[in-house]
Amino acid sequence: MEIGDSIRIAIDDFGRQEVQAAMLHACNAVDGTAAKRYPKEGSNARFTRLIRDGYSVFGPMAMPGIDLETTRWPVRVRKPKAQGGQPDLADVIYGVHRCCHGHGEALPDGFELISDVSGPRRLTHVFLEPAKVRLSDRTIFGLLAVAVLAPENVGQKVPDGYYLMFEDRVFPIADWWGRFTEFATIVAQVQLPKVSMNFGEWMPQK
Repeated sequence: MEIGDSIRIAIDDFGRQEVQAAMLHACNAVDGTAAKRYPKEGSNARFTRLIRDGYSVFGPMAMPGIDLETTRWPVRVRKPKAQGGQPDLADVIYGVHRCCHGHGEALPDGFELISDVSGPRRLTHVFLEPAKVRLSDRTIFGLLAVAVLAPENVGQKVPDGYYLMFEDRVFPIADWWGRFTEFATIVAQVQLPKVSMNFGEWMPQK
């Protein structure tokens, strides 16, 4: 499937309130993009690396206010790739959402996405309990942004009317393929907090 098709279907599914299906196709768009950028790396390494490459955009889109480069999450996943050996958000998305959806498995209880996209701007929730984390549904659009803005995807297509949003600005996807640097510059002009979270004793032991 073309990456543009995965992006279109993810947005369509989200519009039908089929959030898990939207997450599946958003993950597919990232996975396909990562395979282009890092063709010699395995699925886990390339998927998580692409998201980390895009934290300057993914973070403000999906989890504004959190320093995703330094925050580690109290969730156990197989073979986390983040520096230090504990999972960052890219590891959590791959180890839970991408792997479950990609293998046709049900999402574990306690990892369901929280409905934020339709709510107030900048209001983004994260619910935590030991070994579980519920992310905002804004995560879907953070993943889509990483794929749309990747230079590898110049030439991909979606119909008119598909767009990303940041703050109050609309970015038609058809006009923004591959423009990561320009988008990141726009995002950086918005003053957002950047908090490194420390979950202490909740962190899984190595």
